Amino acid sequence: MMKSFSFALFFIFSFNTFAQGSNVKIDELIENDNYALSIWKTRGLNPSPAPVIKQLESVTIAFLKSLKQINEAPKIDKVEERKKIQLLVDQLPWSNFDTEEKEFLADVIAPAIESMGYNPWSII
Repeated sequence: MMKSFSFALFFIFSFNTFAQGSNVKIDELIENDNYALSIWKTRGLNPSPAPVIKQLESVTIAFLKSLKQINEAPKIDKVEERKKIQLLVDQLPWSNFDTEEKEFLADVIAPAIESMGYNPWSII
């Protein structure tokens, strides 16, 4: 009985730690300057016009905040959670951006999705 109880406590603690780790990564991305000019150069790209960069940042922050809400919500099964994440990704205004901007956006949001235990490249 004690072994079962210990295992249950370990599982609950591990799950809570995992969820908190997800939020730490998401919060970190929310706070970062994900589209700084220096990052464009590191990627070998000329920066997009300022209004496009502002839209990328705005879209990213909104996405990350919604993702965090999903992560903090009372847990649903993984299939339903994945569907919600997929819907968030599908609702991003991909058509507003050119190919490089889409790739940049995907690269920025991928770690947040991955921090929740999903393969981002099967969702994005």
